[in-house]
Amino acid sequence: MTGYCKVAPRWARFVFCFISILITSRAYEGLAQEFVVAPFNFNIQNGSYTPASTNAKALAEVKTEIPPQTFMQKPDPNLSLLYPQPGGILLFKSKNLKDLTNVAGKLSGPSMAVVDTIFYNQVYVQKSANGEDYSFDMVYSLLIDGKRYYTDFRPHTVDYRYPLVYHKQLFMIASQDMGYDMYADKGYPEHFHIAVFDLQNGGIKTRFVREELPFHYGYEFLDESDEAIKSEYKAADQSFRIEIKGLNETYKGVWDGKELK
Repeated sequence: MTGYCKVAPRWARFVFCFISILITSRAYEGLAQEFVVAPFNFNIQNGSYTPASTNAKALAEVKTEIPPQTFMQKPDPNLSLLYPQPGGILLFKSKNLKDLTNVAGKLSGPSMAVVDTIFYNQVYVQKSANGEDYSFDMVYSLLIDGKRYYTDFRPHTVDYRYPLVYHKQLFMIASQDMGYDMYADKGYPEHFHIAVFDLQNGGIKTRFVREELPFHYGYEFLDESDEAIKSEYKAADQSFRIEIKGLNETYKGVWDGKELK
């Protein structure tokens, strides 16, 4: 499927890959992740979607802080990471994000989260100098420390994980899928972060979180077959080397168990 999605025309890629998303969601029902598409989703409206979770005025007024989840007793297969923008992001009590009385609070620090449902509500298109710009009314239902929240801020998908046995740590790379045209939130991963977790009796606890990497990926997809991420563990000095190769840029880093250089 991935191979077809890369070479087919854009309109065909969208239809084919969207169907594959639905098939995948059914195949993994045991993981309890669903993709809910509103009936009017493909009746494209003129205009653009304004995210509710990054509403600057509301963020300035909200005083309730939602503590980030930094420990998970049993890592969930649907684990995502949330890296809020400076100033935080709003989390809501229901999927009606237009009603600011539904605000549960704001999340200001990096957090683990489990996404169980994605609501694809409406597609918008706006003419621009570059042609047509698409935006999406999409709502994520997620759990933070067992409590349910809703947001239109895109969680960071875990692209890579590697257990560092010597250090008793788990190394992760996560990014946001930015999408393109009508391809919503799938494809074109950007805004990469590195996080390291201590392994504690089967659970994971946040040890280190890197600010957004100074790196632009540029490719459509990121999967193992592309060999975009390469790593090497050197036993001599217990260091872990990571490389992410993008279209025009490459990120290289070294983790020694304490610092990322």
